[in-house]
Amino acid sequence: MQGSTLDFYNSHAAAYAADGNRPNPKLFPFLQRCKAGGRILELGTGGGVDAAAILAAGFALDATDGSAELAAIASRRLGQPVRTMLFRELDVEEAYDGVYACASLTHVARDELAGVIGKVHTALVKGGVAWASFKAGSAESADALGRHYNYLSVKELTAYWRDSGPWASLEVESWSGGAYDRRPTDWIAVTAIR
Repeated sequence: MQGSTLDFYNSHAAAYAADGNRPNPKLFPFLQRCKAGGRILELGTGGGVDAAAILAAGFALDATDGSAELAAIASRRLGQPVRTMLFRELDVEEAYDGVYACASLTHVARDELAGVIGKVHTALVKGGVAWASFKAGSAESADALGRHYNYLSVKELTAYWRDSGPWASLEVESWSGGAYDRRPTDWIAVTAIR
């Protein structure tokens, strides 16, 4: 994650964490595909809203965020530690039944994305499920708030994941919605099974 992006989340952590208290509706189909009661890694926990829903659904959760300020807020919300960790620091093998990354890997520079996805693949047990959402687009750039985005097309996103496998299955979905900046946003998500 770029320094300016981390600076934004550290500087605006309280406002960002307070923005919305409903879990992502896409979380629940992901959880249904994971081993019941299994171990989930969340990359980019933010304020901990989705993390709370993961715990409430009976999963063991390893919640992480690159922003120390957001990790502290989420730790208080969850009543358990949230690790401050950059995506490139992920370094475990076959440890998780699921990896969930809602609007977080979209901040990874394109030249680092394949390596991060490879780490996600390695972190999953065989049959484990990864779900990650990205802002759609055609060129890497910063948004109006100074946050870095990789802005990928469906074709590009599919290629990054396919080439970072091998995956037993790979599905891509897209939809239009909103985001923290209140701008209309086209989203793409990958569901990948190791």
